[in-house]
Amino acid sequence: MRGFLKGLTAVSALCLMAGAVSAKDYKVAVIRWEPNDIYFNGVALGQQQEAKRIQTATGDTITFNVFGANDAGQQLKALQAQFDSGVDGVLLTPWRGEAMRSIVKQLQEANIPVVTTNAWVPGVKQTFVAFDNETAGRLGGEALVKRLDTLRGEGWAEKGGVFIELRCIITASFDIARHTGYRTVLDPIAAKYPGVKIVEQEAGCDGGKARKVVDDVISREGADKILGIASIDGTMGIGGAVPAFKAQDLLFPIDDPKHIPVATIDGTVPEFQSMARGEIDHISVQPATGEGIISMRMLHTLMSGNALPEEGKVLLDGEDPVWAPVKVLTPDAIEGSWYQTQAYSVPGDANYDDPHNWANEMTVEQTGKMPDFGK
Repeated sequence: MRGFLKGLTAVSALCLMAGAVSAKDYKVAVIRWEPNDIYFNGVALGQQQEAKRIQTATGDTITFNVFGANDAGQQLKALQAQFDSGVDGVLLTPWRGEAMRSIVKQLQEANIPVVTTNAWVPGVKQTFVAFDNETAGRLGGEALVKRLDTLRGEGWAEKGGVFIELRCIITASFDIARHTGYRTVLDPIAAKYPGVKIVEQEAGCDGGKARKVVDDVISREGADKILGIASIDGTMGIGGAVPAFKAQDLLFPIDDPKHIPVATIDGTVPEFQSMARGEIDHISVQPATGEGIISMRMLHTLMSGNALPEEGKVLLDGEDPVWAPVKVLTPDAIEGSWYQTQAYSVPGDANYDDPHNWANEMTVEQTGKMPDFGK
């Protein structure tokens, strides 16, 4: 028996040595939106968490080389430089996907895997990770209608009014899908009631630009005509609509019939804090850490030369996040697989102070405590 155990120990040592030799250090280029973007910092947290899990499970290490900019030209230049210097894989969140077609094709021809997140590169085969943007918009639209029914009675549409839709980048896949979701709810109302109008304006995910849009519509249409705000992201809702309402004394308490409901999409701490103050009504949460975890998991799979997992096999044993399940779709637009996490509602599926919300999780990671919601 003693000889058997001694032999087993030797075999174990050899296995560990073999594992150490076969472990790899992958260099990953991360091209994302600007460094102070709250959502993409949450995605980065998820990518880092998954990289640590991969190292524990396989011995492989991930070295990130990160560049962020809300400018297609700057992103393209940075990605080309990293490509030229040598990388093993790319995590790409394009500012404008159409600007990245050529470089993504070059990467693929060089057998360097690319995983796109949040917005895809149209017309190029790719592995894509994002949540269900269209459902997120639909949930927001339904919430606006429900709030108006509650605040003003079910006959509000007969009196007419204006919905303001704040769009980010009208050519981006995430924007198009969220817009489609909002409009599946709002367009039938406008078609049925001629007095209801929807004004949409691109504001570049910028709070200042969004505020100007809202100010202009209020001035043109009249303060008493504004029915609600459908914001494609969180920044334009809380950084555009809410300040515009404050400046014009239109920020009424959440249960006041004159309150103008606001729906946003993202699920950042500032959105949760705004909701706690009674300023906005609904948030469709885009699970940032989930997007980061799955994108890094898929990229490591590709860099390792393995086949991507089928639906039902993306999550690991014991994983049951609020953004599950992860669906695997094959839309024609990307000629590849879309690993789709799920949107959820706050309030509804979770409260703004739920520690499982990605933004609250990120705050705890950074500060050791939950955000201050002003209570």
